[in-house]
Amino acid sequence: MKFKQILLLSCIALMASCQKGLVYEDVPESVYSEVGVKSDLCNLRMRELFNQKIWQVNYNKWTDMILTVYIDAPYKAGGDYTNKTESPVTIMGKQVLPGETVKVKNIITAEDDASAPDGKKYILNVFAKPTAKYVTPNKGHLFAEFAFNGDPVIPTFVDLVDGKTQTIILPTRQNDMIVEIILNDPGACEITPMGDSPKLGTPGDFTKPRQYMVTNISRRPDGQPAARKLYEVRVQVLP
Repeated sequence: MKFKQILLLSCIALMASCQKGLVYEDVPESVYSEVGVKSDLCNLRMRELFNQKIWQVNYNKWTDMILTVYIDAPYKAGGDYTNKTESPVTIMGKQVLPGETVKVKNIITAEDDASAPDGKKYILNVFAKPTAKYVTPNKGHLFAEFAFNGDPVIPTFVDLVDGKTQTIILPTRQNDMIVEIILNDPGACEITPMGDSPKLGTPGDFTKPRQYMVTNISRRPDGQPAARKLYEVRVQVLP
């Protein structure tokens, strides 16, 4: 036991002496000050567990499967939205009348906030489709129409053949949505949920604005505070 303790102390001393002579290269300011997001702002996805809903054709049995789909196209890069409802839809404070078509794109805005690092919070205004299309990996896995009988929400079945299909459509659930903020440099930053905001990358409730602090964790000059930025995610599901 005494020999092990001496050996451990010797290793610690050796490591300390090795590190003492190390010289670290300065990290560029462009790296340690980076807390921005890309122009797409966020990824929006839905994830669904299909339990005893998908039939394995080749094995003649049921299989459980988790499918994840994106619900933010075409608004991430910018696309047309047509109001197909019978009522006006308000987007970023502007009314879109029934039958009217407008361009919609994820956009970042800023609002004063005394609690934020620079006195402002940055709003990630992101838009989602009202439905999510789930497609099985191949024709050997098919949704069975009758397996959804009695479910609270019945999907739309696409191209049914003998009561089976590869594709179904379900409503987007804003209270169970996966949101990811797309950072300019994800390796240099960490994201901390504020208050009761859900963890990013996992299903969460985004029916109300959610705030996240982005902090740059790169090496920086002595005395230089860590760069931080407060973001607020606002998701709007367009009908």
